[in-house]
Amino acid sequence: MKKHTAAILSFLCLMALAACGADGGPAGSSETAPPATSADGGPAGSSETAPPATSADGGPAGSSKTAPPATSADGALSSSEDIPDGASFAPESGKDIVVWTLRIVDGAESGSLVLAGQNAGEVYTLPTGNIAVYLDGEPATAAALQDGMMIDVVFDGMVMETYPGQFAQVHEIRAYSLGTKKNPGGSYFDLCGLYLQVLNDLWDRDPGLNSNIIHISLDLSQAPGELTEGEKSAVAWLFGGQHGTDALTLSYEELVQQGYLTEAAGSGDHKLYQWEDGILFTISSAQREEEESYSLPVLKFDARKWRSPLGAYFFTDCFVVWPEMGTWSEYNIGSEAIS
Repeated sequence: MKKHTAAILSFLCLMALAACGADGGPAGSSETAPPATSADGGPAGSSETAPPATSADGGPAGSSKTAPPATSADGALSSSEDIPDGASFAPESGKDIVVWTLRIVDGAESGSLVLAGQNAGEVYTLPTGNIAVYLDGEPATAAALQDGMMIDVVFDGMVMETYPGQFAQVHEIRAYSLGTKKNPGGSYFDLCGLYLQVLNDLWDRDPGLNSNIIHISLDLSQAPGELTEGEKSAVAWLFGGQHGTDALTLSYEELVQQGYLTEAAGSGDHKLYQWEDGILFTISSAQREEEESYSLPVLKFDARKWRSPLGAYFFTDCFVVWPEMGTWSEYNIGSEAIS
C-alpha cells in the first residue's frame, strides 16, 4: 500500500513540475520575461519614439517644410518678382501678366504705335493689329487711340531685345481719354507731336544746312513741358528715322567732349567749333516766362538748328496755347533768324 501511495505522489509531483516549466522558465523564477513586441517588431508600450509618419510625397506629415512656389500654366512663377520698374502685377484668367503705363508718342492714326516710358531709352513699337482695345474700361477699337494718350499695355512680360523694344505677346490695350485721371484736361497733351512738328519745320528752313550730313543730334534737355526721358528718346528716334539717320541725344558741350566737332578756322583765342558731317537741333525755354491766356496753359520756347558759327537757323519767342480739353492745333513763331 505504501508503495502504491509513494508512486502516486511521485507521479503528481512530476505533473506539477511539467506544468510549471511549460513556458521555458522555472515557475516562480525572478528572471524578467522578454518584453512583448508589437506587430512591427518594436516593443509594445515602449517609450521609444516611433519614426515620424510620412506624407504621400515622402515628406514628414504635418512638417513645416515650405512647398515649392505655385506656377502658372506656362511654368512661370505666380509672383510679382522681377517685374520691371513702373510695372504692376495683375494676374488674370490664371495667367501671369504685366501692365506697363506708356504714352503714345506717334502712330495712332496708322496703327503702328511708338510708345515711351519714364527713363531714357524706354521706347517701344506696337502694331495694334487685332489686339483688344478698351477705352475708359469699355470695349473700343484702335480708332479710339490718339497721339498723346496714356495707355496700359497688358502683356506677358517678355520684351524683345531690339531698339525700339517690341512686346512678345500683348493681351490688350487699356486707353484713357482726355479728362480722366491719367489724361487730365489742361495738360500739354501731345507735346511730343508739337516738338516733332517744330523740328521738321526747322529742317525745311535753309535746307542747304542739311546737306552731306551723316549725323543728327537732338538736345531736348532744356525743352519746357516736362517731357520724360523716355519721351525725349522717342522724339529723337522718330526724327532721326524721318531723315534717314539714327539721332544722337547729345548737347553742344557733349558733342565737343566726345570729339564730334572740330575747331573752326580763324576762331582765335576763343575756340569756336563746327560740325562738318552733322547738325544739332535744340529746343529750349524762351527767355520770357510761361504764362496763361484766359486761364489756359501757354508754352513758350526757342528752337535752333546749328552746324557752325556761320551756319545756323533760329525760331525765337515761339508760343502755343492748349485748350482745356483738347490739344494744340498750331504754334506761333515770334521771329526767325539766320547766321
